[in-house]
This record gives sequence, C-alpha cells and structure tokens, in this order.
Amino acid sequence: MGQLVDAITNLLPGSGSLVLEGVDETDAGIVIRVSARADPPCPSCSGSDVSYHSHYHRPLRDLSWQGRKVQLRLRTRRFRCDDTGCPRKIFSEQIRGVAERYARETPRLSAVIRSVGYAMGGLPGARLLATIGVKTSDDTVLRRIKKQPWRTDDKVRILGVDDWAWRKRQSYGTMLVDLERKRVIDILPVRSSASLSEWLFAHPGVEIMTRDRSRLYAEGGRLGAPGAVQVTDRYHLVTNLSEAVEREVQQLQLPAPPEPKAVPAVAPPKVVRLNWREARRQRCRDARYQRYMAVVEADRQGLTQLEIAAQVGLRAGTVAAWLHAPGFPERRIRSDRRVDGGQVPQKPEGATVPSSMPVAGAPPMKVHFSAGRVAALLAQPPRKLAADQQTFSGRLPRFLPVRSSAATARKFVSCDAALAPIGTAPGVDREGDHLGFLLRGAVCQGSSPGA
Repeated sequence: MGQLVDAITNLLPGSGSLVLEGVDETDAGIVIRVSARADPPCPSCSGSDVSYHSHYHRPLRDLSWQGRKVQLRLRTRRFRCDDTGCPRKIFSEQIRGVAERYARETPRLSAVIRSVGYAMGGLPGARLLATIGVKTSDDTVLRRIKKQPWRTDDKVRILGVDDWAWRKRQSYGTMLVDLERKRVIDILPVRSSASLSEWLFAHPGVEIMTRDRSRLYAEGGRLGAPGAVQVTDRYHLVTNLSEAVEREVQQLQLPAPPEPKAVPAVAPPKVVRLNWREARRQRCRDARYQRYMAVVEADRQGLTQLEIAAQVGLRAGTVAAWLHAPGFPERRIRSDRRVDGGQVPQKPEGATVPSSMPVAGAPPMKVHFSAGRVAALLAQPPRKLAADQQTFSGRLPRFLPVRSSAATARKFVSCDAALAPIGTAPGVDREGDHLGFLLRGAVCQGSSPGA
C-alpha cells in the first residue's frame, strides 16, 4: 500500500510540494485529495511569522488517467501575518507549479490544451480532447492559445513581419516571427509603423527583416532598426513575380487587331467558322458581357455594390472588381487539361461530331497553356518540372520581350550559381529555396526587393 501511495504522490504536480490525503473514485471520475506540505511566507513582507486562520477546498482539473477525468481537491489554507508592520492581515497560500491564481486547472493540463489547440484549432481540438477524457469547449481552447507567452527575451537576428486579421478586411494586427528558431515571438494588436518601430527599439539586435511590400512596415523598420537589411519575404516575392508574369502573358495572348486591307465592294464578307470550343467560349463571353453591362448600368443608377450584387446575382467582390476595371475584364483563357494530356473523347457509335472536335485515334490538338500556367512554370525551379514542362519552359523565352517580367523570371530561375549565397544564410531552408535565385538576381541587378 505504501508503494501505491508513493507512486501516486510522484505523479502529482508541484515537484513534491503536495501531500496525498486520499483517493476517491466517483461516477464522474477520480478525485485526489491533497494539501500543501509546508507553511508559506507572507506574500507582502516575505516574513515567516504566520499563523493558521482557516481553509477551503479548491477543485483543479488535471490530466486524465486511462481516459477518466481526474480532479485534484486541493485543501487551501488561509494564514494571518503576525507582523504588526505588514499591511496584509490574511492571505491564502499559493503553491508554485500546482495552479495559478484563479485557475481551475493545473498548468500541465493547460499546456496540453494549448498544444492541441495550436495544432488543430478550437472546435477540432475540443473534439480531440474529449476523446482522451478532457472535456472543454472550443472557446476555452482558443483562450489557452491566446494566453501563450509569446514574448521572449532572446535576441532576434532574423525577424519576419507580416499582418494577421482580427476581422478580415476590417481590422489587422502585426505578427513577428523569429525565422531562425521558426516560432512566433510576439503579436502586436495594430498594423502600424509606430507599433513596429517601438517593438524594434525595445528589442535591439535585428540584422535582417523580411516583410511584404507594405510602406508601413518599411517605415517602421527604418525608424526602429535603421541598420537592419530589409528584404521581401519568400511568399510575397514569388507571388508578386507570378502575378506580373501572368498579366504580361495574358496581354501577349490577346489577338492583335488586323490591319485594314482594301477589299472590293462586290466581294462577299468572309464568314469565319468557329470550332466547337471557340463557339462555346464566344457564347460564354457574350453572356458575361451582358452581365457586365447590367452592373455598369445599375452603378449609373446610383445603386450600391451590395444592391447590385443581389440584383445581378454576383458576389460583391466581383461587382467591385468590374466597377474598378478600366473596361470589360476579359476572362483568362484556361488550358484544356484533357487535350493537353492527349486524352480525347471516344466517338459514340452512330453519333456525329463536328469536324473540329478531336476523335479517338487522331493526333492530339496543339497544347495550349493559360497565362496562370505559364507563370507557374516560370516560377518553379527546373529540377521540379517534368520533361515536357522543361521543354516548353526552355522554348518560351523566344516568344517573350527582352525586358518583360516573364523573361526576367526565366533568367533569375535559370541562374543556378545564385543559390549558394542565399542557402548559406542561417535559418534559411535550402530545400525548395528557388527564391534564392530571384533575390540574388534582384540584388545583382541593383534593385531593392524590399522597396
């Protein structure tokens, strides 16, 4: 029996500061009655001249045993301070490592809830905890995550700065990440240059700061850490480059207007016969253009964007994009993955198909790449492309303007010698770091990626 008592005592929190008084098994779980081992000093004067006053029982949730709930019933004592010069007369004992002030669970259970919530989120984390005997709500899981002490006194050398949303498109804060240790170190409640500069003043030693292209973070970095090198982070650099390439390739795909030619008046107009794919695309464009004109007309009548979206049947974001566009926004041409892969539909027996539709056994049609697909191929390192993609990517520069973003991206990604200086930086992952090509190329060209 003594060995069992010692085993349970060793499993209690507090590193030997608790005394086991008894264990009760109930329908709700297991109740462990414990009390403090030593008398505490006065928290105000730190004197040991105290006397017993009264006690009360404090319930604390602890880690479950074999899926059963465990509750610590802590016998908490009140004491009088016998020092006549002390302003405090009565106080309750606080046992370090067992529970924080006003807490209803042990610190180790709070750490488990916080870890599960950080990995899975509020509601999924609460469901997982219920399967291991820890019944809690999703709100409690989120509160434990927010209570995480992010701040650290360690020196930060490479700092990542980005925004996060209190409420999307309305209120934003600032998230600070230590890129060498790969962890969040602080969260600022607002997104401003003043808050970032104040944090940098309080935490000197930042040598490199990665950020997006926001002017707020650029100004805050210059004020708070003027000696730090500012660079655009990996995500925003690749995203900005891909968007620029996609826009330029989209412009290259637009058909040039035909030059006027002298046509005899007696000649009948030439009728261009569209194939089935082009005819379908034209019908979709006409329907989309009618909706666009309806949006423009409703805007002229003074309707709000939400009213226009409800009337036409579109999202509010689409209505806003159409109204801010200089003209009718042409839809991006999508690549036909079925035709690109050489897979053609089978001709049903006894059925007829247009002469332009591919039939099984016939050679596949010419491969078509959309603007987004071209941008994705150019932003990928060559070692991650398939053989046919490498062939297309190698032939593409012949059709690109010399000073276009697409040609620049191809030039940077093809520069294998630029990976070494970026890959050797501490805290930077070499695997998949094709951004090193882009960043090094921008520095060699004399431009500032973080401007």
